[in-house]
Amino acid sequence: MLGILGTTGVVIQMALLSTGYDVRIAMMIGLASCVAWIGHSIKQHDRSLLVTNVIVAGFATWGIM
Repeated sequence: MLGILGTTGVVIQMALLSTGYDVRIAMMIGLASCVAWIGHSIKQHDRSLLVTNVIVAGFATWGIM
């Protein structure tokens, strides 16, 4: 379930970025997607997915600032 939410959020983020919406809004959606993917990776015990999404969440946070 969390993987589906994360995937949907990433698709929405990419759509917002490609159509010229505010970058901060898109990054907030991306950050929420990262949280969903982090939850999914913890549930599935997938360490590489966890590390990847923690890094992506850091870049999303940096983009919001």
